[in-house]
Amino acid sequence: MKTKSKLSKLSKSAHSVKSVTRREQEALEEIENVLAELIGTDDDENGSDSFLIIVEGKKDTLSLRNLGVAAEIYPCANQPAAAFCEQIAETKKKAIILTDWDRKGRILASRFIQHFQNLGVPYDETHREKLLRYTKKEIKDVESLYPHVIKLRQKCRHMSNEEDFDIEEF
Repeated sequence: MKTKSKLSKLSKSAHSVKSVTRREQEALEEIENVLAELIGTDDDENGSDSFLIIVEGKKDTLSLRNLGVAAEIYPCANQPAAAFCEQIAETKKKAIILTDWDRKGRILASRFIQHFQNLGVPYDETHREKLLRYTKKEIKDVESLYPHVIKLRQKCRHMSNEEDFDIEEF
């Protein structure tokens, strides 16, 4: 009886691990899709030459660079929002707003949107919203994106190897 109970518990825990892994796999796929859009290609009309990315600080920039993003990245730390947005307007490029998903990041994003609307600057905040949706329980900022993606890649790779493991063989 005890053996059957142990196998049942083991089977249940293995099932829950697989369902968590499935969610993690989906999150990783969606994050990778966002990164692919940010990486773009130079021959693409939406390539990295057609936009710039706004982040809060240098560590955010480093995180995106480590993930392969080569587009121009403008950290906004310690700059007045109005002057910063005017500087962005001069580039004549679409601004991708990628501030953190904490309160400060939300406030910055809304200020930038307001200024960009007044200046007629094309902007996009959907990448930020997607990253928020797929990471909000695990991380709260762009700086943590690189280690989070690496961790997910390793977990998903590890779990995909374990899926070949048949629990009934015990």
